[in-house]
Formats: sequence, structure tokens, C-alpha cells
Amino acid sequence: MILREANLHPVVRLSEFKRLLRLPPDYEFEDELAGHVTWVQSWFAAHGRPWLNAVAVERCAADGDDVRLDGVTVHSRELARRFRKARSAIVVAASAGPEAEAEAAVRWQADEPDRYYFMESYASAIVEALIAEARARLCAWADTQGRVLLPHYSPGYHGWSVGDQAKVFSLFRDENVIGPLEVMDSGMLRPKKSQLAVFALAPVGEAAAEPADLVPCKYCPHLRCDFRREAYALGA
Repeated sequence: MILREANLHPVVRLSEFKRLLRLPPDYEFEDELAGHVTWVQSWFAAHGRPWLNAVAVERCAADGDDVRLDGVTVHSRELARRFRKARSAIVVAASAGPEAEAEAAVRWQADEPDRYYFMESYASAIVEALIAEARARLCAWADTQGRVLLPHYSPGYHGWSVGDQAKVFSLFRDENVIGPLEVMDSGMLRPKKSQLAVFALAPVGEAAAEPADLVPCKYCPHLRCDFRREAYALGA
């Protein structure tokens, strides 16, 4: 199964937007801030061009903390854990699009820091929503194939160098990414509100002992992260 879709408008839950704004879950937007919420939602509905791409990788294997993905070797203990049973994968690229980054820059230059911050945070929420949408669709597809979609992992997560972004991106090969998407020498992506994610696929019979929860925060060791989802916050 390969996803290749542009001009998407994923549903961004207000609770997720608040989390990325570093606001408590019960926070109520009022007056000017409520106006910023309406503005950024309306802007994305009219001008946003988020996109999503996914390709299948049929030859995967773990060797210690290294993972071979169709001839490309990356180093991540946590990713390797997902490939103890898995022998194939789906690689996903998602982006809020260059339009959001350009609009954020306009707001910064116009000395509108609040709208800049809301645009940056909402674009991050868009990317997370795209990955969640891909996960749901790929999970349903995997079920028809007798396989289980394991939790995704991305370069830049704990224990996986962002320097491996270019290697992961190379897996798209001739499957042109809708884009634009560029991996810079630092490993960062452009547009910056973009993400590459690897989903391991394991046979149903061999995946029973593997992680089933699809929220990466459950396994992340950064317990005091400001962006940690409430259900997995310190002390929860």
C-alpha cells in the first residue's frame, strides 16, 4: 500500500493544539487568543497544503542496534527493538507544507509574535495529525495482510540521530515525494514542519509480545518533556 496525497486537511484536536502551545488541557481560549485560534484554523483551511507520502520497504532486518531497510543501514536501539519480529516496513513522509512556514515568517516580520507562535504550533499539530491519520489507515491495511503495524519511530527521537534523515528519505527512491521536501546537511528537514517516520510490520502470530500501544510517548524516556502527552506525563 502506498499513500500519495496532497492538500490534506487532517483534524487537529484542540487538546493537542493546547499541548503544543504548552497550555494546560483545561485552558479556555478567550478574547484575543480565541481570535488567534480562529485565525490559524481559517488560514489552514483556505491556504494550507499539507501532504502525506508512504512507501513500502519489503526487506528489513535488525542486527544488534543496526537496522537494514532495503539496503540502507541506520542505527537505533529502539527502532531495532521493533524489528525483532518485523521483516518489512512502511516509511512515511508528512509535511504541513512550505506555505505555513512562509506565513509564520510573514507574521514574525510583521512583529506579530503571537500569530507566529500559533502558526508554528498549529503546523506542528498538523504534522502529528497526518502521522496519526497515516497510522490508522496503514493499521487497517496491515490487518487485511495478516500483519501488525508497530509504533512508528523517527530520526531525532531518543537514541536515533537526526543525521539518519537522509538515509530514511532515500528509501523513497523513484517514488517521488509530493513535496517539496529537502534534507539539509544538518539532518533537519525543509519545510521544518515535516517528519519522516518508520512503521515496522510484523506478522500477527509473531507480534503478540511486541508493543501494541501506538503512542510514542509511552516508551520515551524523557519523562519531563514539556510536550509529553497527558496520559503518559510524569506521575500519571
